[in-house]
Amino acid sequence: METLSSMGSQTTRFCRILLFLFYYLPCALNQLDSIWLCNDLFQCGNITAGFPFSGGLRDETCGHPSLKLNCNKVSNTTSLIISGYNYTVLHIDYNNDNKSLTLGLSRQDFSGPFCSASFSTTLLPSDLFQTLPSYKTLDVFFACDPRRYFLGNFTCLVKGLGSVVQNSTYRKLCDESFSVIVPTSYVPEEEVLDLAHLESVLREGFEVKLKMNKMNCAPECLPSSTNCSFLSGDCCTYTSGTLTCGTTGNLFREMIPSTRSILIKIAEVIGPNVVIFVVMVIAFLIWRRKKAKALRDHNLEALVTSRRYSYKEIKKITKSFTEVVGRGGFGTVYKGSLRNGRKVAVKILKDSKGNCKEFINEVASMSQTSHVNIVSLLGFCYDEGSKRAIVYEFLENGSLDNSLGLGVSTLYEIALGVARGLEYLHYGCKKRIVHFDIKPQNVLLDENLRPKVADFGLAKLWEKQESILSLLDTRGTMGYIAPELFSRMYGNVSHKSDVYSYGMLVLEMIGERNKERVENADSNHSSAYFPDWIYKDLDNGDYLKLYGDELTQEEGDLVKKMILVGLWCIQFCPSDRPSMNRVVEMMEGSLDSLNPPPKPLLHMPMQSIAESSQLSDIAESSQLSDIAESSQLSDIAESSQPSKESSIYSEV
Repeated sequence: METLSSMGSQTTRFCRILLFLFYYLPCALNQLDSIWLCNDLFQCGNITAGFPFSGGLRDETCGHPSLKLNCNKVSNTTSLIISGYNYTVLHIDYNNDNKSLTLGLSRQDFSGPFCSASFSTTLLPSDLFQTLPSYKTLDVFFACDPRRYFLGNFTCLVKGLGSVVQNSTYRKLCDESFSVIVPTSYVPEEEVLDLAHLESVLREGFEVKLKMNKMNCAPECLPSSTNCSFLSGDCCTYTSGTLTCGTTGNLFREMIPSTRSILIKIAEVIGPNVVIFVVMVIAFLIWRRKKAKALRDHNLEALVTSRRYSYKEIKKITKSFTEVVGRGGFGTVYKGSLRNGRKVAVKILKDSKGNCKEFINEVASMSQTSHVNIVSLLGFCYDEGSKRAIVYEFLENGSLDNSLGLGVSTLYEIALGVARGLEYLHYGCKKRIVHFDIKPQNVLLDENLRPKVADFGLAKLWEKQESILSLLDTRGTMGYIAPELFSRMYGNVSHKSDVYSYGMLVLEMIGERNKERVENADSNHSSAYFPDWIYKDLDNGDYLKLYGDELTQEEGDLVKKMILVGLWCIQFCPSDRPSMNRVVEMMEGSLDSLNPPPKPLLHMPMQSIAESSQLSDIAESSQLSDIAESSQLSDIAESSQPSKESSIYSEV
């Protein structure tokens, strides 16, 4: 009987073990698999999202079924389908309490002319979204009686006479209507509707709050979490019509027996399974890494239309890297020739994790440009390992820092060309590009002394509707860096930071003729500050003393114009600086139309600069590991850049 009792006890234990292996363990593995798939964030352009969204590398089980994000690799924009309509996601902001989030949405059918839209009501599920109080619903009537008079009227060829007013009585006079969401400040009551204004308002979209309290999830599943998922099946199911989010910790605590002997037996039985499981996990991680690399390569090639060279071809183009034309903090530049005899410059990046991001950032920025005053990207190399190179046009006249002694008219044309190039980067591209390192070394001159802006290593891409840039670091070259990059007390970082650098560039072009005075004023031992005495000379009518040589009346006017534009550009408050399109107008316009700018606090104490640099170094060192692990296609560039280069093509 004891033997039978012992056998029965062993059979019971064995059945428990089998129950664990065939029921609990697969369930746990299923949940673990979902959590691994949910470790990645969705990233596309300026959009980064985790729970409760899915899409991209995030599996469908990682997010709510109605919150699947899609990325357009061509335009780098994110879309979301809501109630059968496509919306462009403008931004996703996680609130301070980390328990709710706000979405910026814009209907894609309103991206074009108003009359070509679908003329359907903007419907948002009330159980998932809540429109913010700063927005309202506006009725649009169409197919109206043409014999009647309507305020806010418009006419579309297909839809007929229409009206956009806040007047419900129009429903009786029009056959059709639909509703759109607009800011509460928008009031269309006018005799004839300004369609261009309405189109602009609709393109800017609206904001909604995601109702996280409607999702019955564990406390660990906050909006910014990555290890949470919505599951269906044996482990987690729909409960009372809502989704329940589970975690592996709770799962194991509920399912594993607590008896010590049972745990020992389980360990003995599942030991080999654990080994197999670990091997499978390692294989999965290797597969996922290869998949991520393949996706990164695919995305990189999708970003650029230029040719991709192998490292062997790069070596042949540069004749085994024989002729060095420049060196910089991120690599060396070599002169080379293509098969058709065209001369090129080849930038070979140094081997480091940061330079990989630097490389992708520069290639992505340059690939989106096509302008006479922007250096042309001809190709790139991105081989296995650390072989990365950029191929671009070679300009015989080198960089501007070796040509500052040119005549006034030539320098004026160069300054105007640089302004046009920056205007194109800020307003002419699909995404606004902020250069962040405008200086003479990064302005190249072709055979006709036409300037071309180069070196996009520190550039940042951002949406045009955004007014503020978010940076982790101070970037640029000392002497050309805008004050707000040192301290936010001067204002927010934006495209106006390039305007400041441009102003310092123009003033240096004028002051180069009186180099001894500039150097003395710019030294640490001088109480004068370079732009400070320029302003004093202008105020006293002695601005020609800055240039030094005898000038004609026309040349003197050009010098004064460049000085005025330069001083406007280096105003300490970003809002006081003109935009680059306004700078171009000022450079092309008459001198009489320019007024002297107000004299700002032109001297920045060196102590505050040093303290800011130390804080930037500390922040950079603490964030370096996080930045290195982020997506390779993010628009993050390395923060430091050497202030002096050894040759005309350094850091191009």
